[in-house]
Amino acid sequence: MGLPRETRTTWHDLELRVRAEDPEVLGYVSSQHQLAREEPERAATRIDIEAVSSPSRLAGLTARPATERRESYAGWWYGCHRNEDGAFVLVSQEGHEFSHALITTDFLTWEIVAAHEHELGLVVTRTMRELVREHFVDRGALMLHGAAAVLPDGTGVVLAGPSGAGKTSASVQLARAGGHCVATDRCLLLADGPGWTVVGLPLSTRLTREAAAGLGIGPGEKDGLIRHGEAAVRRPDPKGKISLSNGEMRRLAGVEFLASTRIDTLVLLENTGAPRPLSGPVAEGEVVAALAEHILVPDTAYRGRWLSADATPEPAGDIKGRLGELAAAVPARHGTWTPATYKSDVLTAWLAPRAGAGKTGDPS
Repeated sequence: MGLPRETRTTWHDLELRVRAEDPEVLGYVSSQHQLAREEPERAATRIDIEAVSSPSRLAGLTARPATERRESYAGWWYGCHRNEDGAFVLVSQEGHEFSHALITTDFLTWEIVAAHEHELGLVVTRTMRELVREHFVDRGALMLHGAAAVLPDGTGVVLAGPSGAGKTSASVQLARAGGHCVATDRCLLLADGPGWTVVGLPLSTRLTREAAAGLGIGPGEKDGLIRHGEAAVRRPDPKGKISLSNGEMRRLAGVEFLASTRIDTLVLLENTGAPRPLSGPVAEGEVVAALAEHILVPDTAYRGRWLSADATPEPAGDIKGRLGELAAAVPARHGTWTPATYKSDVLTAWLAPRAGAGKTGDPS
């Protein structure tokens, strides 16, 4: 057996280190979390993960009776117990494709045990996503069903709107124009010092077949996509979308990611099928009402901080009051457009902040 290998990433102020024997597992984890640049000097908290595959070890953990149950996602359950050494153990139950266990003594150092090597990468990345979510929720972040990007000039943009508004398309096109993606579907809004920061939740980018083709990703690339662990996933995407890691988005579409950025402007997107894009300023009250529709606190997909010592439900708090603080600190604009029509150069100019600008049309 060779020496353990390691990969690490800094997600805003959270450093995550993963050790595993199999380089394919580390390759999968690295591709999912690949960033254009790391900022390790920001890291204030570190989480260490040891990832192993051991059917016999997992069988022993599974044989212990559960003394508690925790719901990680809607309908995804873990049975929990304490080991002889006092470690807290979560064993996957209904809802999960893969049998696995999560073991911790302090909720900062974790061991992830899966039954099979080819399933381990996906189990690790899902767990890392939840550790990121819980870290920032614990810091008071609001989770938004929205996207975020950095324009080529460095402007940080949060994109909100209903399903189909083009949030993913906008964030991807802005990255292709020379900026960066921060999030394509879920992001965390964090009051961070004197300003506000948006942190992306590490998720695969989900694209329709048409959107993928528009980025130049065709059927011929499917054999080159990472598949570590995904072959055993039986549930097809309900909307027929394909999921691409950060590394795949970079390799196939030239799209690079950052973990976070300051929020310089808020954009409320609407897909109207308009012949040209229009944008204009939005009053603070309208911003609060619009964002509140897409804030996921408490997130209905979760029932608590399930990877924390205290698994009580996330407190909703004064959501509109906090959104009011965000709206007062960051200018907002309303944008109507047709996502399938407008590409990166037009989109970048359309979304770029313009001091004192009123309602504007297609900048081209």
